[in-house]
Formats: sequence, C-alpha cells, structure tokens
Amino acid sequence: MHMNQNNKFYQCAKYINWLFLIGSILLLVFTIYRTEFVLQGEYTKKYLDYYIVSIGGILFWGLALKLNNKIRTNIIVTIFSLLVALYLVEGVLNIYEIGKKPVGFKDRLQAAKEIGIEFDQRSRLEVINDLTIKGLDAVPTFRPANLPEQGLTNKTKDKFLFPLAGVSKITTVESNESGQFCVYQSDRHGFNNPDDQWDSSHVEYLLVGDSFTHGFSVQPGEDIPSQIRSITNSSVINLGISGNGPLIELGGLKEYAEFLTPNKVLWLYFEENDLGRDLQNEQKSTLLTSYLDDGFSQNLINRQQEIDNNIKLYIKKEQVEAQNQVQIQAGLYKTRWMRLYEVRKLLNFGVNSEGSINIDQMFSDILEKAKNRTEAWGGEFYFVYLPEFSRYVGKIDHNRYRKKSEVIDLVKGLNIPVIDIHQEVFFNHPDILSLFPLRMRGHYNKDGYRLVAKAIINSID
Repeated sequence: MHMNQNNKFYQCAKYINWLFLIGSILLLVFTIYRTEFVLQGEYTKKYLDYYIVSIGGILFWGLALKLNNKIRTNIIVTIFSLLVALYLVEGVLNIYEIGKKPVGFKDRLQAAKEIGIEFDQRSRLEVINDLTIKGLDAVPTFRPANLPEQGLTNKTKDKFLFPLAGVSKITTVESNESGQFCVYQSDRHGFNNPDDQWDSSHVEYLLVGDSFTHGFSVQPGEDIPSQIRSITNSSVINLGISGNGPLIELGGLKEYAEFLTPNKVLWLYFEENDLGRDLQNEQKSTLLTSYLDDGFSQNLINRQQEIDNNIKLYIKKEQVEAQNQVQIQAGLYKTRWMRLYEVRKLLNFGVNSEGSINIDQMFSDILEKAKNRTEAWGGEFYFVYLPEFSRYVGKIDHNRYRKKSEVIDLVKGLNIPVIDIHQEVFFNHPDILSLFPLRMRGHYNKDGYRLVAKAIINSID
C-alpha cells in the first residue's frame, strides 16, 4: 500500500517535471518570437533575462528527468513550495500597491469626481474624430522617440528622415491627466508655440526637454515655456516633445536653435527616464548618435513640407496599430499577478525598477556638446533638474534617489549652472501633491509649472 502511494507520488512529480520542461520550452519560443519577429531584434538585450531563465529551465528540467524518483520528487516539492511562497509575496505586494495612490483611468475619473472636476472620458482618438467632424484637421502628438531607430523612409528620395517635431500648423491633441485634453495649434515647425515667436528678431529663452517641457497635462499657455513668456514678456521658443531624450534634444539645438541664437538655452532634465529608457533607446539610432558630430545636420528647418507628409502617413499607420494594442495591453495588465510582476519589479528582473538609472558617458558628451554649441553663438546654457512624483510618496534619500547628486555633480563638473527644481520648488512646499494633476502620479499641473517657471527665472536672475 505504502509502495503504491510512493509510486503515484513519484509519477505525479514526473508529470510536473514534464510540465516545467514544456513551460521552459514555450518561454524560449515566446522570447525568440517576441525579440526576433515582433521587435526585430531591437530589444534583444532587454529580454536577455528571459533567454537565461528559459534555456536554464530546459537544461535543468531535462536533467531532472534522468534523476532517480526520490531526488526528482524532492526537487519538485522544493520548487513548488518556492512558487507558492513567491505568489504569496506577489499577493502582499499587490495589496500594498493597491493601497498606494492609483494612476489608472478609472481612478483618475473617481478622483476628479470627488473634488468636483468634470473629467473628459473620451479617448484621444475620439477627440480627434470629434474635431474632424467639426471641420478641423487634427492629429495626435507625434513623438520622435517612438520611431524605428532608422527613422522614417523618405520614398521620394530613397533616404531616411528622423523628424524632431510634429506636423506643422495643425490642431494637435495631447493626452489627458487632469480632466481635459491638451489641444493646441502647432507652429510652423510642429512645436507647441505661438507661431509668431519664430518671427522674433531676439529670442531670450529656448527650452529643450520632454513632455514636461512640451506641456503635458495642461492647457495652452499653462506650460513652462508659456509661463516664462508671460512672466518675462520675452520671446520664448519651446522645442520640447513628449518622449524626448538627450540625443533628440541635442539634435533640436543643431536643427533649430542655431538658426535662432537664443540668449539662454534651458535644458530640462527629467529624472525618471532621461538616463533610463530614453537615452538607451536613442543610442540605437545611427541618425541620432550622428548629432554628436558637430558637422551633422538633417536640415530639418528647411524640410517641413516633407516632414509633414511623412509624419501624416506614419500617424495613420500607427492609429490602426494602436487600436489593436489597446486590448492586448489591457489583457497583460489584468494578468500581471500571474507573471509575478511586483516580485520581478522588486528583484529588478524584466521590469524597470524605481530609482534605477545608469549614468552613461554619452550623457556627459551630449551635455558638453550642447553647452559648447550654445556658447559658440554667445548664448548661456542652463541645466534644469525636474523631479518626479514617486520621490514624494515615500521615505527616501533625496540625494541618492535616481542618483540625483551624481547627476548634478557631473553637470557642475562641466561648468554648467544647475537649477534644482526639487530644492527650489518641491522640497519646502507645504502641499507637494497639490502640484500634480488630481494629486496623483503624472506630470505637474498648471500651478506646478508656474512655480517651476518662476524658480527658473529667479535662479537665472
């Protein structure tokens, strides 16, 4: 009787062994399909952990099948117990995350309702369709950072083109964090500026940056460049676009700023992703890394019609693909617990961990090039450090978080003046979360942008 029970137990363990082996094989197949066919090798390094785990699993579970029943069963029981423990930890971490301030659409909707703000529940595509029905030609914000590493194919000249701005002189729809979509009329070069700013004979301020510079989550006139323009009554040019990283920003100086020779260039650095995802992705583009060469230019300022035509074709294609991705992403979000998302984030395995950045030598080279180019036309170059929401929702070492002190020391070592917005605006503010839309994770709201603009002007003065 005892022997029969052992045999059944051993046989069950062997079946589980086969399941683990098959699972490892399927993970390898999925990883190869994802990296080589879907992403076409672009993010192979990002999935290196999955290659190691899947191949290691195949070898381990293949070897386990050759072991005697008792050893194999002990291994199965140990692994199974470990998995149960991991899922218990995942459950606790998910409960903890739920207790933190949420950032989903439904949560924003509820937060807006609680404080009496009407929240526009349409999707960005629906907003664009409604504007089109009203007779307006409207497009979503174009993000250069989302382009393939080679850029866009210019079929008329059989060359590649990497635009650094959007479609010109068109109604442009950005995302919605605070209750209203940001809808603005792009200027002659596809940026978020009043078009007449390009006619100014004297440009006092020029800003480069990402979505925080672009004006994400606020209405036209409430973004940082507009607030500086309003406070100083000076000409201000905004070259910020959502998703930009250091190489695209350097390219913006070469393609547009050199023609304007502004007195002051403000380099707005966002700590969450400029040295993480953004620069890592930009480094893969030969066109973008070419901006480290002083003589390189795409002559974008004189190619706007060509840029407009190519971007419009790209946007149409992306809108179709985006509709398909919505359902896929929603499904992945619902199954995060099955994939041990929170545990992997805690272990920094296949998930971007908060506070983790890499100070690349290229970043130092980019800043030095940007400073030298600005000083070559007689301008002044400033580095503006923008903090993120996550910095203010837990007990952290503010100097070590996102390697802040290291980044600032690097910049000062290049003799670049630093404007620390964490120190100047947020650190001593009596209600820090009031500077974010609906007091939730995201960009700054109009009050936050206004204080940032004032801090920049006061620091320069």
